[in-house]
Amino acid sequence: MAQAASVRADGFVLTESLALRLLTLVMFYFTQGFPIGLFYFALPAWMAANAVSTVAIASVVGSASLPWTLKIINGFLVDRYTFLPMGRRRVWIIGAQSLLVLTLIAGALIAPLPSEVALIAALGFCANAAVTFQDAGIDSLAIDIMPEEERARAGGIMAGAQLIGLSLTTAAGGWMLSHYGIAACLWAVSVLPATAMLYAVLIRERPGEKRLPWSDGASHPANIGLQIEAWRPLLASATRAVFNPISLLLLPVLFVRAMPDGGFEAFHPVLYKEQLGWAPTQYTSFISTLTLASGITGVVVGGWLVERIGAQRAVVIALAVAIAATTAMGLAQPLWHNPRVLMGFQIVMEAERLIFFIAGLTLAMRMCNPAVAATQFTIYMAVSNFGRPTGAALAASTAGMGNAPLFYFSLAGIWALALLLVLNVRYPGENRAQHEAAESLPQGEGPAPEFD
Repeated sequence: MAQAASVRADGFVLTESLALRLLTLVMFYFTQGFPIGLFYFALPAWMAANAVSTVAIASVVGSASLPWTLKIINGFLVDRYTFLPMGRRRVWIIGAQSLLVLTLIAGALIAPLPSEVALIAALGFCANAAVTFQDAGIDSLAIDIMPEEERARAGGIMAGAQLIGLSLTTAAGGWMLSHYGIAACLWAVSVLPATAMLYAVLIRERPGEKRLPWSDGASHPANIGLQIEAWRPLLASATRAVFNPISLLLLPVLFVRAMPDGGFEAFHPVLYKEQLGWAPTQYTSFISTLTLASGITGVVVGGWLVERIGAQRAVVIALAVAIAATTAMGLAQPLWHNPRVLMGFQIVMEAERLIFFIAGLTLAMRMCNPAVAATQFTIYMAVSNFGRPTGAALAASTAGMGNAPLFYFSLAGIWALALLLVLNVRYPGENRAQHEAAESLPQGEGPAPEFD
């Protein structure tokens, strides 16, 4: 009984509280959207309004994007190095969140002018580098501590909270930049990430761990059994996990998920301008509103819906809807001048994208070996993200060459192949590797026994 009482008195332990687990995902994925919204949208628009050249603005966006292209390295580092008395992932999350906050505060103190491109680019690189490490840490933490029945809900939060943070930061950051300047904007934007950093210090992953290096506590047996302390076994374990046949059969599905994102980003601004006469601000306002609505839907009901449907069945439905919608869009070229047609198509595809994303995350999480979760999940997401530039290239080679319907027909054909794959493969309904790791502990799986 004394042991149980001490665990309860410990408080703020993620493995013992569903509410804390969900709050943790909401908080950190929400703040992940802040530097993306700032350095991809709000600051570039502020610089453009102050007559900064397109080339200079592109260098800022490119610097902010660079850490995301290197994110696969983060997964290996997060899996390989940690401070186990504080948990496997939390030290990375605290460190990354601290770097994000310090970068925003430094930017507020320096207050670069719109023309000081190198300084803004450096801030963008540091802020997004911090978020990529935080992302690898929080992704793998979710895989470590979320029970199977919570995975779909976690996917909804992952998909939605970041979109909400991105949308709100884009809108609020743009308004503050135009009315109060960059210093006030960055000070304001730093508040919530700083709150999340303090929250990361307060929580524990598992009972009995340290909150800080000098606090009382010790490494949890589950983490000691999982942690890989050398590069060779880490690389070998990650390779076996990713190149498992069922894992390889998931990669094409993840790859095609993001193809419409890149294709639509490349072609739809032109389409809306030519067919509807929309100014760029009208198009971005529509997309921002749609993204915000999608994010809220993902957090509130997206995960629940995928959980009820089943992750693999949800992917089937999403692919079927996407095939039907893109085929109809290609056939409806004479009606493209009607705003209801274009906007309706975009809304349907956003709903499809949300369900596909949540279900894809759920399947990917089930595949992950807890010992190399950061590495394995990062590889899955890298494959998924590579679909974005591929979709842009597809739009350039079809719509960009004057055959816009072919762009939509090509997407439908690619998704039809993915649908055939999903219909003929049985993906895991649970994470067996996680159960095997838990069963290796002396007390087996489940909570520690209580003793009188």
